[in-house]
Amino acid sequence: MTGWTRHDLPADITVHAGDFASQPDAFAQLLAECPSLDLTHVEVIRGAPITRLCARFDPETADDIAARAMGRNTIILILPAAYPGLSCPVQPTAALPFLGVWRGRVPHMVEDRGAP
Repeated sequence: MTGWTRHDLPADITVHAGDFASQPDAFAQLLAECPSLDLTHVEVIRGAPITRLCARFDPETADDIAARAMGRNTIILILPAAYPGLSCPVQPTAALPFLGVWRGRVPHMVEDRGAP
């Protein structure tokens, strides 16, 4: 019998912020700025962000990110799998200010193999 086990791997996560009417508007802006970005590895957080940020960062880091985003209604997490190189290609703009890069975690599922 096989199953899956989640392992959180450390990762440098790029964080931007902005003011958007909806998640689709934020994704549209990202595609306009960087068409090569793989949006399946981007998280757009609107509303109360702390719970969602704590899924990726320790509580202190989540608080720091939320404080830096103050005044913006959307936080955007760009995970390393969203782009092929070592550094995130999304450049800071007036619509997408850069908040920083923080060490967080991304889930990795590993198949459990039963005894032969």
